[in-house]
Amino acid sequence: MERFYPEYYHKFRCIAADCPDSCCQGWDVVIDSDTESFYNSVQGEFGDKLREAIYTDPDGDRVFRLKEGQKCPFWGDDKLCDIYKELGEERLCVTCARFPRLKMDYTVFTEYSLALACPEAARLITETDGAYDGFRLTDIKACGEYSPELMSLLLKSRKRCADILSADKPLSDKLIGLISFNSEVQKRLTGEPPKTNDKAADCKYIFDLYSQLEYIEPGHRDMILNSAVDKPDLSAHEAEYTRLALYWLYRGYLTAVDTLDVLSPTAMIVCSLTVTSALCDRYGLSADKAAQIYSKEFEQSYENTERLNDEFAYDPMFSAESLIGILS
Repeated sequence: MERFYPEYYHKFRCIAADCPDSCCQGWDVVIDSDTESFYNSVQGEFGDKLREAIYTDPDGDRVFRLKEGQKCPFWGDDKLCDIYKELGEERLCVTCARFPRLKMDYTVFTEYSLALACPEAARLITETDGAYDGFRLTDIKACGEYSPELMSLLLKSRKRCADILSADKPLSDKLIGLISFNSEVQKRLTGEPPKTNDKAADCKYIFDLYSQLEYIEPGHRDMILNSAVDKPDLSAHEAEYTRLALYWLYRGYLTAVDTLDVLSPTAMIVCSLTVTSALCDRYGLSADKAAQIYSKEFEQSYENTERLNDEFAYDPMFSAESLIGILS
């Protein structure tokens, strides 16, 4: 089993109480069965607090009941985790112990990353050059989960995408090149031309879509709407935006091994950068802060991710020609 880590992965350390946001607020924390069994064995007042805090949500998951302000009941006034302090790091549930670490298992090889929704991870991702230089092409043999020929094609195509994004050109030009290249890859995957759009390209359509999604913090919806632009300006933080584009490329491109769709992850890169850059311009945010807000609201929500993937796959407004029109 080959394992690949971006350059920033092992540099990550939780900054705990110094964090400007918190993964202990706003999200449901799913408790795995082994951890719940242990929590049921904890004696005394703290054990009672653990058991009283856990309930079954409408999806059938066992989760912590959040307090006022959508705070985890074990997030103390000192902004530290009471479970960590009382029972030790090894007794955190899987959700808390792993975040923001991500694992993408492709059976014969595994890739790792960090979630942008964590402020410290976002800082590392937007500051690190050459983060994926160690992601080499691997010799894919039959694994029973997917076609080795298909995965080999996607790995080669992703490497070409990374080269396009790393070229010494304006980012908007590189994104146009990325879209054009993946239009050709898409034809090779399905034998059919990509979807087309007979309407004029409209960047505000992107913001209309994002305004319809679910939000952890309602104020972020207003920020998205107020940031709507006719064309993304990718020049102000071009180096950081390029690193973000590479991050989204390496996080999402290989999903095409199941979907046979490389244009949807390409649209995700373009639209994510459009929203992130607009937030930076409208509110004077740093690239890592804007990306962290974006990720927290959209990438950490299964419902939002599914909605975006469906729109990018089927709505002609997100066709290759529409996205090129927005960037041109």
